[in-house]
Amino acid sequence: MEALEPFLQAVHLALKHPQDRQRAEALLQRWATAWQGPTRRLSGTASNHGAYLHFDQRLGTVWTQVFTFHAAPKQGLVMRGPDPDRVRKAHKHRANKLDRHPLDALFDAWSAHGEARPANNAVEFSLQETPDETWEACLREALAHVKG
Repeated sequence: MEALEPFLQAVHLALKHPQDRQRAEALLQRWATAWQGPTRRLSGTASNHGAYLHFDQRLGTVWTQVFTFHAAPKQGLVMRGPDPDRVRKAHKHRANKLDRHPLDALFDAWSAHGEARPANNAVEFSLQETPDETWEACLREALAHVKG
């Protein structure tokens, strides 16, 4: 969970209103706490485009990024997933192929939500446009489809 703290600082810079910051912090704490286990990890990265908090999972023998939260001043806080590169990763190594079926099932589940916006081979949710009930449903679906 050490990747969460620097990301929360970036979220505070990306969101203008204190109530959005508090809501985002509670949301991220909930998701990070639920995403625990020996086959799950959080990792953070930053670039000129903002800060990223990656929720990774080992599927079989392959670690993959299941979904990512992105914080940037122009976009605010958005979540994108499941991994848009899952098709290529499924065929990358002959001996170590990624089983993309859990990610495809998660994509189908998340796509059914009215707040989901298409983002190439993934879907995207914005903090401001997505109610708390949908965030909770998305978390339940992630935990159900991508078992840890």
